[in-house]
Amino acid sequence: MQIPEATDGAALRRRLSPVIARKPAPRQVSAMRYAPAERLLRLARHLAGTRTGLTLEEMASELGVGRRTAERLRDSLLALFPQLECWDDEARVRRWRLPASALIGLVEPRPEALAAIEIAARDLARQGETERAALLRETAATLRALMRPDALRRAEPDIAALMEAEGIAMRPGPRPAIAPGLLATLRRAILGMQLIVVRYANPDGEPATRILCPYGLLYGGRGWLVAHVEGLPELRLWRLDRITSADLLDRGFARDEAFSLTDYAARSFGVFQEDPVEVVLRFAPDAAADAAGWLFHPTQTKTPEADGSLIVRFSAGGLREMCWHLFTWGDAVTILAPEDLRHDMREMLRAARQTLGAEDKA
Repeated sequence: MQIPEATDGAALRRRLSPVIARKPAPRQVSAMRYAPAERLLRLARHLAGTRTGLTLEEMASELGVGRRTAERLRDSLLALFPQLECWDDEARVRRWRLPASALIGLVEPRPEALAAIEIAARDLARQGETERAALLRETAATLRALMRPDALRRAEPDIAALMEAEGIAMRPGPRPAIAPGLLATLRRAILGMQLIVVRYANPDGEPATRILCPYGLLYGGRGWLVAHVEGLPELRLWRLDRITSADLLDRGFARDEAFSLTDYAARSFGVFQEDPVEVVLRFAPDAAADAAGWLFHPTQTKTPEADGSLIVRFSAGGLREMCWHLFTWGDAVTILAPEDLRHDMREMLRAARQTLGAEDKA
């Protein structure tokens, strides 16, 4: 496609002035008045933020609109940005992309977005995940550096106010101490498909040295490395806080191309990997509305019953973690299947009763 010369920034802002209201009137104006301009800028951001471009269907999906609306927005964008590129991909589907330079001086990061990044970094730091927190802070600093000084000056008070007004509810949980530099080493190994040699602190013995083929990282409570020992194909989970050191080796490994970290994680209710089983839970009528808002597992289905109760079905392993979670629902949940889960829950309750009974006798 023939690409016209880039539009001058000042001229572009003049062309956008009928569409984008920069200074709202003193009296309150309906948000609907600005919806078309905001939607147009959202599409511009998406098209400038992709390397492979977007199809019309992908534009519609990103904006939550129909294809015809996406076509009209695309045409409006082309009128404002003549440098909008299009080409046909290998499947002969047309894709569109906007050079990022077209938005310089026109689109700034929103204070809400910067505050959300800073709040997430603060929460990760509180959990002990300092390296991930540092990456988010680096991202926030980069976005600030790209902003015009006057825009940053206006945004800073809002960012500070949002960070003061929003927080994460305190909840108990592990605060793992991860060795400095470990995550950076693991990421390089995963991206480069390189072997790593790790020192792993076993809870019941001396630290062991292992050569691993790393596949990915899982977060949630604790951090875990998904990897298998060289020469042994079975994938295992390795706690990040027990890896005392990791070094890259100058040789690679053949990664299983069929492996999907998303599918691997979805096999389990939590982290521990077991063969999936069919789970059926019944939530009492007074807890059904609450349970209906939960995502227990990506494979779940929910069926309302005539008496007001709710049946939840999903397929997953990790029975012990299921018991830990279901315990928090008290008598609002009944385990209908499988029997192994019912057995494990009975054993957990029996152990709890014994512990409480021993304390009462003491």
